[in-house]
Amino acid sequence: MNINKVRIDIKYEVILEYDGIPIVDSKLSSLLKLIDRKGSLLAAARSLGIPYSRAWEMIMKVERILGKPLIITYRGGRGGGGTKLTETGKKLLEIYVKAESKLYKYTGYLGTRKYISLKVPDVIIAYSHDPLLEIILGKLENKGYSIDGLCIGSGMALATLSLGEADIACIHLFDPEKRTYNKPYIEKYWLTNKVIPLGGYMRELVFALKPGLKIDSLEDLLIKLLDGELKLVNRNRGSGTRVYLDYLLSNTAKKTGKDLSKIRGYENEVYTHIETAKYVAMGKADTSLMLRYAAELYGLEYIHVTWEIFECIALIDRLSKEAVKEFKILLNSKDVLNLIDKMPGYRHLS
Repeated sequence: MNINKVRIDIKYEVILEYDGIPIVDSKLSSLLKLIDRKGSLLAAARSLGIPYSRAWEMIMKVERILGKPLIITYRGGRGGGGTKLTETGKKLLEIYVKAESKLYKYTGYLGTRKYISLKVPDVIIAYSHDPLLEIILGKLENKGYSIDGLCIGSGMALATLSLGEADIACIHLFDPEKRTYNKPYIEKYWLTNKVIPLGGYMRELVFALKPGLKIDSLEDLLIKLLDGELKLVNRNRGSGTRVYLDYLLSNTAKKTGKDLSKIRGYENEVYTHIETAKYVAMGKADTSLMLRYAAELYGLEYIHVTWEIFECIALIDRLSKEAVKEFKILLNSKDVLNLIDKMPGYRHLS
């Protein structure tokens, strides 16, 4: 490369740190500015041209470090609700903007950021990670529909649906008190009489074990986790799998008189079942609660835990959308029913 023929630019960027840990850079500051301006996390992510799930991930990472929320969702009015910055979010943005202005005073502003407004999708589907669902979304896309697929976990999916920022949510949330799936959470998110089920299936949850690890029973595994003998890799906050894991650990702790403080790896979060299987297969964790499908994909031994309901629901006022109609048809099609029969760890709703 002839260095004289290449144009080299030097750019400076402000980065806020908390106890030496980077928390806010130019991309996150842009996201916070757009949330403040547009009142919607989805609209902000779309303007930046980043996936909605990535936007959530950026914010949640900082929230975990600070122990305080940066954003809050709210409902209101006929149009639903939106997202706004908390006082913490506003303060961080204020500090960043002041520091950025000071930097530009000495270095000069090197260009205006451009925000790309993407095409409005035919359907927005918020969901908890599921390999079969991703096949269905691929089939829908192959039919010519534009999709915003937001893999953000069951809790976030319902929150997004309740704000009207998604058309469909695919969820698997277990309620320990009522010992049932999804319906109590639909009520909790003010969606009663506003949504309709489109269909779904059963999935098998297992604890996968790292190669060479031998454990006799589910009870033995849970006790070893509570005693800190095993290292865990966890799913993200708001995911249905994490909700069920918390139920199992809390229930076992209550029965055995143990506490939860010794659990190792609880804060080690990943966003998909495939990622958890990869962690365990590589020996980065001893075990994780995941789909049997993911465990078998990586050739892992596992202990059966339960069969859960994975269900897709849609806002009633979005049923007229052609993409929503087509999604429902695909979800209940013979092709998908055959896939349920063939894929390990899946079965039809009883």
